[in-house]
Amino acid sequence: MKYDILIVGAGTAGMSCAITAAQRGLKVGVVEKSDHVGGAMHWSGGHMSAGGTHLQKEKGIEDSPEKHLADIYRINGKSGDLDLIEKAVYEAPKTIQWLDELGMEWAPECPRIIYGHVAYDKARTIYGPEKAMSIYKVLLPEWKEQVANGNIECHFENSFIGLDKSNGRFDTIICSTANGQREYKGKNIVITSGGYGSNPAYFQQKHKDIPLVSSAYPSATADGHVILENQGGQFRFGEFHLPSLGGMEEVEGSGRVDFNKAWAMVLTSIYRQPRDIYVNAHGKRFIKEDEISPETRELTTMQQPDWCFWVIFDETALNASDENGNHNPIIIGRSVEEMKAEAAKENALCMANSIEELASKTGLPEANLLETISSYNKMVETKSDPDFGRAYLEDPIKTAPFYALKVHASVLVTFGGIKVNKDLQVLDTQGEPMSGIYAAGEVLGLGATSGSSFCSGMAITPALGFGRILGRTLS
Repeated sequence: MKYDILIVGAGTAGMSCAITAAQRGLKVGVVEKSDHVGGAMHWSGGHMSAGGTHLQKEKGIEDSPEKHLADIYRINGKSGDLDLIEKAVYEAPKTIQWLDELGMEWAPECPRIIYGHVAYDKARTIYGPEKAMSIYKVLLPEWKEQVANGNIECHFENSFIGLDKSNGRFDTIICSTANGQREYKGKNIVITSGGYGSNPAYFQQKHKDIPLVSSAYPSATADGHVILENQGGQFRFGEFHLPSLGGMEEVEGSGRVDFNKAWAMVLTSIYRQPRDIYVNAHGKRFIKEDEISPETRELTTMQQPDWCFWVIFDETALNASDENGNHNPIIIGRSVEEMKAEAAKENALCMANSIEELASKTGLPEANLLETISSYNKMVETKSDPDFGRAYLEDPIKTAPFYALKVHASVLVTFGGIKVNKDLQVLDTQGEPMSGIYAAGEVLGLGATSGSSFCSGMAITPALGFGRILGRTLS
């Protein structure tokens, strides 16, 4: 059978593309290497953004796609694929309206300004109460309906391993299955196979000596990238790579962290004033811990050995309350008791009865760590940080037990991706369309739709929007 549209990957972009095309009566084939649909929606925080939505109007927020676009350019210095960014931004309100009409539940605090990235100037970030699963829950019934009526056929446990063409146009997907190779044919092929943050070899190939500690979806293994490049596709925007701060390796040396399970609040000081200090592998402070800018924090951490640091604090700081009387430990969502239980495991978080013992457990230079803490304690007394200009100086590190939390600059999404034109056609290294092949989602790279900075919502929203655009325009 030759499908009207043949999609690789049943994730965010793939599902939206398939549903939209199938609702037009097209015959859609989907190959998916796992045994279920949804992809990274089972993993992601689900942040979207759009300007001029009805959700904003209901809260008296005046906004528009033009203002959203200008704000993105302010944040990223007008970098990335400007055609794709504009396409995504103007499609975004339609995408949000579509989800709303499908019955999407929105978190009551939304729209809001998110400070874990460089912040927008207006509240335009939105998400559901169950993160990206809120999106999945409204897409799944639409998907099942189209499967039931025969417009979508999904082939599970089919790993994408190759492409073929006839008469100068790519029209065949080659997959590996438990029963050997299979081929599927389509008039149009859409690659929505995700990123590459869970493929260490490919990541190293593209980023050389950059350390990979990943919280990417486990199936984000560069399948589409490798095959498209082998066929002449062009990789770009790897130089925009920017990590997220907070990853905790629960198994030392595993290279894996989990944003949803164990993450440190070191993205910004907006949500938590520091009752601790950050030291690098030399046992030295390297930044003012109350720095607000996430990007400054990220870029500064990228200058430290192995792109990691230790958060050092004491028992008093662990038990302290914020200005609202709430405990706010460094690990997001953990209580004081849970923090102590984590420290007892001596994985990412360890505990010691002296600074000397803490240095031994972490491998930090003892003399440097002692001097750094002594110097910091004097700053607390004088309320002055001559080294980095930290303003919040309320908590000396004096009361045993002492704690050290190792934090990594981690990969949530990958910035590099396959080059497409404004019509989402995959381009070869000469800049010419590879006939018959289109792409959407993280396979394009966050650098294409967000530029050199994290712009809130500019991963999932374009994935949904571009999937829908291909679903309604290809035939």
